[in-house]
Amino acid sequence: MGTEIYKTLLEDLNKGEEVALITKYNLETKKVEKNIYNLEELEGKNLEYVNKAKEKNLIANIKINDEESVLAEVFKSEHRLIVFGAGHVGYHLCHFASKVGFNTIVVDDRPYFANKEKFGDNIQVICNTFENAFEILDIHEEDYVVIVTRGHKHDKFCLEKILSLDELNYIGMIGSKRRVKIMKEELIEEGYSKEKIENIYSPIGLNIGAVTPEEIAISILAEIISVKRIGKLAVKNEPIKVSNSCELNKDVLEALAKSQNEKMSLVTVISTKGSTPRKAGSKMIVYDSGMIIGTIGGGCAEAKIIKDAALMAGSKNLKIETIDMTGEIAEEEGMVCGGKMTVLIEAI
Repeated sequence: MGTEIYKTLLEDLNKGEEVALITKYNLETKKVEKNIYNLEELEGKNLEYVNKAKEKNLIANIKINDEESVLAEVFKSEHRLIVFGAGHVGYHLCHFASKVGFNTIVVDDRPYFANKEKFGDNIQVICNTFENAFEILDIHEEDYVVIVTRGHKHDKFCLEKILSLDELNYIGMIGSKRRVKIMKEELIEEGYSKEKIENIYSPIGLNIGAVTPEEIAISILAEIISVKRIGKLAVKNEPIKVSNSCELNKDVLEALAKSQNEKMSLVTVISTKGSTPRKAGSKMIVYDSGMIIGTIGGGCAEAKIIKDAALMAGSKNLKIETIDMTGEIAEEEGMVCGGKMTVLIEAI
């Protein structure tokens, strides 16, 4: 049960490809076989497995017989967040967004603001004119775009370029209500689609009374997450339905890809029922020392899994455990959820 395949998986995702990881495992013999497939190459049983995964949360655990099962997982590359403007708000927004799974890109024409030393390796920095940046970036409908440049002129230029493209997942622009109203009226007079303009999130961010650059960045990111997860802005106490998406923990995948024969176990949530802290697809690495990367929800239940996984690390063992968070069991452990979570523990 080596980790080399996760290096390939990460490389495919970094290329923007959508791939399936098919894990065939036998609880009796402890044999595990993993293969990666481009979705366009799938056929036969593997296609059936992936279709079942797509029907759920992009992950399905299919029981073949008493000993053999197949875990089918569909992985998509991270959503891109493109931030025009590397000032104080843009800086904090990029860093917060990269922490919650966005492939983050920042654009600015000022070298003092847009540089790798400032933003680090996890954020792509384009130090160029905004006009040239649109030639470099292949912006498409799956992208999220935020405009927080240093002035009205650059904001309007970026917005005009974006409005000439197909509909995006999200377009947000900073500015006061008055300034935004004037700009929208100007754009409509210039012939831009009124429907597209009305779909712009501006003034940007959830109204949480944000004042500092950090707070404003959080309000923007909260708005983006709401659009990403439920397709609209969340309303307090209103029931919501979260869109299907397998949780991609890039930290876990990167740690697996870079592994140098460390003793570890990979924990994957393969199914859930009821209210659980994390959904199917969540992953966590547990080293023999007890150190972890990732989470399956925290609390007492996770602590037990960590203990078991640490003891298994390096043994080539394989097991399935069910975490019960219902009724008296939940009360005894002080849990706030009320569901069941099944996890696969693979010792590596």
